Amino acid sequence: MDSNQPRQNAAARQRQVGLVIVAACTSASLAIEILLPLVSGLVNLLRDILGVLILPFSFMFGLGNPVGQSPALLRLLSDMGMQTQMHPWRLVAAAVLELVAVFLFVIAERLGGRTGYMGACLASVGAIILSGLPLGTPLLPAIVTEGVFLLCPPTPDPD
Repeated sequence: MDSNQPRQNAAARQRQVGLVIVAACTSASLAIEILLPLVSGLVNLLRDILGVLILPFSFMFGLGNPVGQSPALLRLLSDMGMQTQMHPWRLVAAAVLELVAVFLFVIAERLGGRTGYMGACLASVGAIILSGLPLGTPLLPAIVTEGVFLLCPPTPDPD
């Protein structure tokens, strides 16, 4: 009885660590995917407001450029990824796939077996493909954890 107890504790600890890693990576990725369009919209609004405020001075002092927009703001918008505003449904689909991956991971932990872990890996890869590699980078530790659990699943709970 005593020799079996440490093994169950090690498996339970492995499941807990795996769940924490997957949950933390998925929540960080979801926060980035949800907040990026909001921040990008705020910067676009700021660009329009500053463009209107600077317009009289640009006419008076000849500071206007042919595009009519500040190069610093344009660089900031291009660094943030303007593709997020062009395809918002891709980010929504990626967020749903991330939630499905966490759900499958938790179900696989409770029931055992490799099918849930495989589904979680595939859903996470699909989320990275839909959101793109820069936005999907926080999911990489979750995919590694799901892959480790797929190759060497812990023993399920006895209850």
